[in-house]
Amino acid sequence: MAAGDARDYVLAFENNKAEAARIASNTAQKLQNDETNLLEVVKALGEYITDDDDQIRTRAVNYLTAIVQALPPRYLNRQQIQVLNTFLSSRIEDGGAIEGLSRLQSLDRYTKEMAQDLAQTIFDHFSQDLQSRPQAGRYKIYTLLNELLSNHRKAIRDMGDRSLVGTVQVVAGEKDPRNLMLIFSMLRVIMIEWDISSHIDRLFDAVYAYFPITFRPPPNDPYGITAQDLKDRLRDCLSSTGLLAPSVFPNLLDRLDSSSEIVKKDVLQALAACALNYDPSTVSRFSITLWDAVKFEVLQAQEPFLADEALNVIKNIATCLSKRTGPHAPTADPLVQYLKPVNKECLEHLQEPASRQASAAGDILKAAASATVKSFEVVLKAVGPAFFTLQQSSEGIVNQRAILLVVNRLFEASIDVYGSWTVPSERNENGQLTLLAEFKDKLLAIYSRALMSTVKEEVSYRLAAAKGLLLLSQMAGLLGEDETGLIVQHFNEIVLDEESYGRDELKQRAMHALAEISQFKPRLITDITFPKFIARLPDSEEEAIKKNDYQSVLEGLAEISVGKDLLDTLMRRLLSKLDLLIQQDKRKDYPYTCAVISTMDYVLSRSARNSDVKLDGYIDRIVVNLSYKVSTAPTGPLINETVLDLLGRVINLIIRRSSEQHKEKAASNVYHLYGTPVAQKKTHPLEPSYFMFSTESALLLSTWILAALPRSSKAGILSQPLVPLVKDLTQIAATTNTEFVKCACIKQIELIVNKHITSKQDLDEIKEMYETAIAAMIFQGRNSHSNIKIESEVRYVFALSKALALRLVPGTDLVLRRLVELLEQLPLEQARFSALGFSTLLADCDVISKQNDAQIRLLAPQRVFQILVPLISSKFKDATSNQALKEIYLIALAGILGTVSSDIVMPELPTLLPLLLQSLEISDANQNVKIATLETTIVVITKNPDALIESGHIPALLRRLLSVATLSNPAKLNRKLKIEQNLAARSMNGSVDSHMELDSTHLQHPKLSPRSSSSPKTRQLAVRCISLLPEHVKNKTPNPLLSLKKEVLAGLVGVLDDPRRDVRKEAVDARAKWLRGVDEVDSEEDE
Repeated sequence: MAAGDARDYVLAFENNKAEAARIASNTAQKLQNDETNLLEVVKALGEYITDDDDQIRTRAVNYLTAIVQALPPRYLNRQQIQVLNTFLSSRIEDGGAIEGLSRLQSLDRYTKEMAQDLAQTIFDHFSQDLQSRPQAGRYKIYTLLNELLSNHRKAIRDMGDRSLVGTVQVVAGEKDPRNLMLIFSMLRVIMIEWDISSHIDRLFDAVYAYFPITFRPPPNDPYGITAQDLKDRLRDCLSSTGLLAPSVFPNLLDRLDSSSEIVKKDVLQALAACALNYDPSTVSRFSITLWDAVKFEVLQAQEPFLADEALNVIKNIATCLSKRTGPHAPTADPLVQYLKPVNKECLEHLQEPASRQASAAGDILKAAASATVKSFEVVLKAVGPAFFTLQQSSEGIVNQRAILLVVNRLFEASIDVYGSWTVPSERNENGQLTLLAEFKDKLLAIYSRALMSTVKEEVSYRLAAAKGLLLLSQMAGLLGEDETGLIVQHFNEIVLDEESYGRDELKQRAMHALAEISQFKPRLITDITFPKFIARLPDSEEEAIKKNDYQSVLEGLAEISVGKDLLDTLMRRLLSKLDLLIQQDKRKDYPYTCAVISTMDYVLSRSARNSDVKLDGYIDRIVVNLSYKVSTAPTGPLINETVLDLLGRVINLIIRRSSEQHKEKAASNVYHLYGTPVAQKKTHPLEPSYFMFSTESALLLSTWILAALPRSSKAGILSQPLVPLVKDLTQIAATTNTEFVKCACIKQIELIVNKHITSKQDLDEIKEMYETAIAAMIFQGRNSHSNIKIESEVRYVFALSKALALRLVPGTDLVLRRLVELLEQLPLEQARFSALGFSTLLADCDVISKQNDAQIRLLAPQRVFQILVPLISSKFKDATSNQALKEIYLIALAGILGTVSSDIVMPELPTLLPLLLQSLEISDANQNVKIATLETTIVVITKNPDALIESGHIPALLRRLLSVATLSNPAKLNRKLKIEQNLAARSMNGSVDSHMELDSTHLQHPKLSPRSSSSPKTRQLAVRCISLLPEHVKNKTPNPLLSLKKEVLAGLVGVLDDPRRDVRKEAVDARAKWLRGVDEVDSEEDE
């Protein structure tokens, strides 16, 4: 029986691996059932084991290995394991033996003697010619040896020099990265746990031969091994034991002179690892030598990253030497001896504070001081008094600023070592107070004087002082309440009392500092800062216009209100201020009121980023109280659309972050706005029971409340039939004369259809309403020359389309097809306006969003794209003689492309490229179309340049880009630029928030837009496309850009006269890239 199984396995092994595995598994089962025994199995293999054919012997050994692998771990007894170990060891060069031995050594009954015998077998067989074997075979041997070191380390270590020398001989000359990862791990274990005192040179040579690593992984490497992986393993070997130091340090320092920055980086990282891991006595012997070598990489730094690595070496040396330092180190202490020349040289460079070397010296002092508490004390005692002398003797703001910057680095080191109020330091186990306490009074005086007694023009000097004061306040236990309070007062004064200068960097730094202090000293902010800031806020819009500083005050309040207590305090103060503001008389706009509400929205949104935060505490004061006031307000801020939009955002956030009970109450008050149902004046054509407020403008607030309700909610208005509500809202939108009310109604329709209509019957009725609206648009378009009505209908049908498409209801393809068909059934001007609506289908929206629990299916963008783009492309091709209709299709296509990701666009690129080119020729009135086209073109150039090259459209694309980028009369436009900017600045104060207008900016009628040259953004994007081409279309023979180089450079000359600075800058960069990057492929690269 055993002989037959062996014969069947040998025959099946080559052509039927599955059958061979089954045979081995059956044999293992027979062994377990005592139907045969191991001796019979081995005897049955006799003729195959001794066969002269290597393949036959390999199959026989594989059979035995497969049986061993299929047996349970505790089936084989110790004697059987011994026999198998001896047998497979004798056949270790035959295929399959390694796998069998790997299985045996993993068993619990595998003994120390067996492990040593196996290790010796590996050394005997593979010490000389292993590198002549295939990589896969070598990997199996290294893996087996690594398993022995992992599972039987003591047994292998007891072999002494035999295992050490044998391992080194086996791994010698290996170059494969996968194998080297194992080798470096094994050698590191030997270096750490073996007695290597007699073999230091042998081990060093075995490891250092690979330094530096120059490996580059091949494309699509299945093993995923990177050069950094190898560098990390090699570095672990070099830093494993201090016995290597006499060889490692000199050789690494020789490499530090390399001209390669990558090699220098590897050397510095290796030195840092060695300094940190070697024993202090070893590092102390080389500390001065190392300092003398690496200091030049900081003092004469060519690259910042090399300086950072050198500073890490300096820090790690101090960390290592601190391990031997007691609380009162004598002058002979290794740490003191090491830091003495460091401190001395740094002080010498600081005699010229404004020099580059002085700044580098500050970095060195910070690195050394931040290592440990003791190293900080040694550095500060050596250089601290000298800083005060330097500060007093230095002349000029430049020198004094440089000194403050260096001292600031020591402050940062103190926080690293001793910890701050908010982040304790692991290096300060005893909770010691920073040694800076000895100098705190002098430091406070110097820094306060620098901040508050210096002219405002010296911004950089005062910024350094502000940073230093903040750092002093952050040091745990250093300053008292009064001293920190003085710093807070300084920052308050800068924010509130100083006039703006330049970019207001100092004000921003002061506000940031107050925000930082509020995290560990909130009471000081509450007692000192809040009263001063709140007192500066005006009580009316008129007062705000006169003072004109409320923006910076509100910004400061928002920045410092980080903690919960400070947030609650701020909200109480702002709500009190808002109560005064909403009592004002009617005005054209309310910028100050909007700023107050925007501040509330900002701080609440920041707090809500924590998923656990609940905002139920604001329900009564904000949601209920302010909603009711909106429902009854006859005039004033609470009927202003911008105020209502901002207030709606705040209420929406609070409801979303409140309990289910409050959400249900909100559902009952979408249209009551928490008011008492009473008879009220009729202000709209319908008066259904759920409209209980006095002005149409309150519909805007209702929209945000409705948006906050989850899809699962069935309370209040959502418990009633929703299709009639949609019809009522449709009627209001069709008859109201107020634009933002119309948009609010359409948004509510979109919300209800997307989130809350669930039954098939209701969805079918919505689709019927959609078809009716489409038919009405076609009828009205054919029988009327007015565009007012059609605009409302376009927004309505696109809102229904978006609501249905985002949730991918059955029949989505038909809904979207009807939109495309509509374009050819309307008069040209109306069709052009309708085409702009395609940009709204997938555009981001604050109301229809994931945050508001809208149904936005993951595949919705891809599905919409796949339905619309091929259809529009087909319609475009069919409209061969109608140029105006072709332009309308291009507008629709650009609207879609501008709102989908590049991953969706790329597969359709061959079809889209000709259409993109023609989109660039659309009239200048359609800037949004050109912008969307150019943004898509940028994605094509950066992510798939090969498709662009293969299409052959590069010349046509470049000529169109130059045409778009070049102004016909830049000098004339430049003269008008200031007038346009003034007009824009005036209009901004009275602008209406566009989020609630159903993207109405995209639906602006072309006749209402002034016809002009390309907009600045369009021109800038066009030049950017030109600039990207040399960077991404390269390494091609011949270079497709070469023949166009002269034409492009000449065309860019005209763009250099553009009145906009950002466009001119893009043109300068583009010319430089074309001059340098467009040339024949270098012959060296060909080689």
